[in-house]
Amino acid sequence: MLAAGVLALLALLVAAFPWGLLREPAERALSKHFGRTVTIGTLRRIDRFSFAPVIEVRDLRVPQAAWAGRGDLARVDRLVVTVPLAGLLRRGFHAHSVRIDGMSLDLVRTADGRENWRAAGEAGSGGRPPSIDGLSIANGRISYRDARRRRTMAATIVAGPKGMTIEGRGDVLGAPVSIGVRAAPVGGTGRWPFRVMIDGKAMTMALDGAMARPLDVGHLDMDVRARANNLSYVDAVVEAGLPRTQPVDLRAHARRDGNDWTVTRLKGTVGRSDIAGEATIRKRAGRHVIDGTVRARRFDFDDLSDARSRSIAMEKRWRFGPRVFPDTAIDLDNVRRTDGTLRVHAERLLWPGPSPFRSLDGTIRLDHGLLTVDDLRLGLTHGTMAGKLRIEQRDGDGPVLSLDLMLRNGRIVDFAPDTRIDGGLTGRMRLTGPGDTVRAAIGRSSGMIGIVGQGGTLPVRTAALLGQDLLGGVFGSRSELARLRCAAIRLDASGGVATVDPMIVDTSRARTEMTGRIMLAEERLALEMRGTPKQGAGLRLVGPVLITGTLKEPDVALPGKGGVVGKLFKSIGRAIDGEKEPVATDADCAGLAARALADR
Repeated sequence: MLAAGVLALLALLVAAFPWGLLREPAERALSKHFGRTVTIGTLRRIDRFSFAPVIEVRDLRVPQAAWAGRGDLARVDRLVVTVPLAGLLRRGFHAHSVRIDGMSLDLVRTADGRENWRAAGEAGSGGRPPSIDGLSIANGRISYRDARRRRTMAATIVAGPKGMTIEGRGDVLGAPVSIGVRAAPVGGTGRWPFRVMIDGKAMTMALDGAMARPLDVGHLDMDVRARANNLSYVDAVVEAGLPRTQPVDLRAHARRDGNDWTVTRLKGTVGRSDIAGEATIRKRAGRHVIDGTVRARRFDFDDLSDARSRSIAMEKRWRFGPRVFPDTAIDLDNVRRTDGTLRVHAERLLWPGPSPFRSLDGTIRLDHGLLTVDDLRLGLTHGTMAGKLRIEQRDGDGPVLSLDLMLRNGRIVDFAPDTRIDGGLTGRMRLTGPGDTVRAAIGRSSGMIGIVGQGGTLPVRTAALLGQDLLGGVFGSRSELARLRCAAIRLDASGGVATVDPMIVDTSRARTEMTGRIMLAEERLALEMRGTPKQGAGLRLVGPVLITGTLKEPDVALPGKGGVVGKLFKSIGRAIDGEKEPVATDADCAGLAARALADR
């Protein structure tokens, strides 16, 4: 009896508790949390006796952090909360209703990631929001400025029995957008449907889905549709470290469960490329861990650069001329907090012009600034190029590219269709160099490049010129073909300078040897060619031939005094005198091939 009486007395005291006594303790607790003085004008109970007291708060003010600017982080003119005490004891905070009249929020994130709505050192909890049976908001305003992702918003918010609405304007990467949110009334613990629209000339994005319960942004699933001039606009919203691209039109279904995201039914276009796939993204210890698959029926590498990047590439092409090595960026700074595995398959590769590269397969692995592709495979018109690719960028250093690729069962004609030269083609490339792009890294690289062509044909005129046979090169048959026994090229690179050792072309008409260097950064040639016919030449060009220019646009010149005319008259004089010229023998093609492709 005594115990029952004591419990009854305690219940009566709680039911009649004067909540206004908690104003100063509440101010102290909030001030400690935010690290600055929080003030509450009044805190009082507006009902007289109830086990679900109605508490009114007026003039709540949370000052802005000094680093975030002037003004207040939050101001609430009037807040009325009905809290059932029994539920508070059983399941944590639960409110029958929350009514707000007059609210302003000024949310700021700096370029270095500081967020004014979090206490120092506080991370996202990923927990569930408090349970509320009903929420109403009148005269609510939200301002959001994010320097890290370059996005802003100024909006009004209204909530009540008909649902919750947020309407406003802002910008994403400097592009103006309108922002609209429509959601069901806030109440209960069931699924909470919502729709978000971001609309502007540069981007349009629609999110249609439901949260596991009202305001539970940590547990939701939704359909996503995005169209943008550049994938970076989408990345500014979803924060996934996506690259700058050509215009995109994408659809996907996304599910979030705490710190984990699952993306399925991804489908759409980037420029003239199409993509499809799925992925899971987990957040662990401040890092994103991805496991996904991307497939493309057609894929253009140029679609991974935006209009500005293409303009820069065109300017470089105009200044420096056409290049062989691509200027593709390999800087991993955007994904420095990302790890994981991504399986890639491109059924058909698209290029601005003719190219022997047809398809792409590989598994990309990223681990703390180390990107590896150990099973890279490029399908060619004939044959394959396969091997390993590695990009290492750790401890704040720039990227270092390593390539170890093998070309098998290729054809010369696929790489040089205008020359009418054909034959089997094998190759090996092992290069390592630092640089922000593939071109820059190869331009500073060390290693080797080996190329071997065998068992083919070439125009008889070309074969004669390779033997420095002027008459055969000028007056030979246009249709007749000579036999290509072998062509072996070995380049040993050090610091971006590739030395020829050897470069020999052996045909049924002549044997040609080249010496010299190639400056990989400029793709500039500095070679000397000496050709020897395998049979008597009516008029043989005397002395070596200089090959300069670039890999894409080589120049052929005759060294020494007198130029072309002098060399020509000297050659004619030797022919008139009947001076006997040396005749070449067949090269050791097997030995040359082994030497060109050998590991040294």
